[in-house]
Amino acid sequence: MFLSIIKFFQGFVCVRLSGYAPERFFNLCSNRNILIWNLERNGDAYEFCISVRAFLELRPILRKTKTRLVILRRFGFPFWMHRYRKRKIFFGGILLFLGLLFLMSQFIWNIEINGNSYITDETILSYLEERHLAFGTPKKEIDSSKLEEDLRIAFDDVIWTSVKINGTKMTIDLQENIKNSERERPNDGKAYDIVADKDAVIDSIITRQGTPKVAEKATVKKGDILVCGRLDILGDGGEVMDYQYCVSDADIMGITTYPYEDSFSMTYEKKNPTGNIKKQYAARLFQYYLPLPSFQNNYKYFDKYTSEYQIHICSDFYLPLFFEVNRYEEYVPQQEKYKENEAKELAGIHLSTYLEKLREKDIQILEKNVMIDIDEKNCRASGTITVKEKIGSYAPTEVLEVPEPPADEGINTQ
Repeated sequence: MFLSIIKFFQGFVCVRLSGYAPERFFNLCSNRNILIWNLERNGDAYEFCISVRAFLELRPILRKTKTRLVILRRFGFPFWMHRYRKRKIFFGGILLFLGLLFLMSQFIWNIEINGNSYITDETILSYLEERHLAFGTPKKEIDSSKLEEDLRIAFDDVIWTSVKINGTKMTIDLQENIKNSERERPNDGKAYDIVADKDAVIDSIITRQGTPKVAEKATVKKGDILVCGRLDILGDGGEVMDYQYCVSDADIMGITTYPYEDSFSMTYEKKNPTGNIKKQYAARLFQYYLPLPSFQNNYKYFDKYTSEYQIHICSDFYLPLFFEVNRYEEYVPQQEKYKENEAKELAGIHLSTYLEKLREKDIQILEKNVMIDIDEKNCRASGTITVKEKIGSYAPTEVLEVPEPPADEGINTQ
């Protein structure tokens, strides 16, 4: 590919060689490092391609070998320039186009965001628009290092960012803090208990800091203290002499129950495609939308699918020009009713989707007790799901007054 581009800009010709000693001609070309390609024999003559610069060096070789060359075709930029040398408006248009390209290259026309899972692209783009650093921003106004720091400050879940500008494209790579059921420990210098955030049966408790208040198999209610952030300092007689406060730290697994409810209508609208499809093409330059006037959609019922493509010259040189294709597929609506087995299958799919969302939160499914009830109008699924998950949230520890030491008893010496 790169060699073909060089050949085009240097210019080359396709020639026919005939005469007394063509073999000697090729040997002399090889000795002088003259490149020829696409060599083919045509009767007693040979046809091949050679660059313009090398063609000008062939005169002494042709004289020695008593051969002659005939130019068949000319290719490349020099011949193209010579052909259109009198078309001033044409070349003026080319210069204007190159000037516009240079002007467009000073702005950001594409933003790519990678690494985000919990923070949506729309949220980040809205933040950039508020800072006037979004689509159409001059590249010289963007400080990559400062923008990286601002993103980490604006979004608490972002722990690492990288902003790169290549061509007219700005790439934002970020890494989010892993979100799971782990609670975040307070860090404000105060003492905190771990309390139950839901009714549960304690399956296991491993305390690293604080005083555990429950044991395995214990039943707790929402708000009960699981680990206290207050440690009792006992005297020799077992009495409380003082208190030490801390931020509780423990891994607590609890068995809890989730209620499950789902329902949907037994009737639904079925779309029967007619096979009729229409396409609408449009272009968008900046904020100006330019639809083709020849399109007319007369479908009463249809599905619309839109695909958009941003014009770019290479992988990183995007332009503010978008090409849009709208696809309209006609259908005829028809009222249908689920069969009993179809309704049960659909209810099972809904339940599986719900369970998968729980598993994504590191919740272990222990038991499913869901009943499906079907009547003429609706299909209902209800019941409970027993799970094992990490429980507990932080609450400030109650600060108690230090008990006064017992007074010394007097000794009677009489």
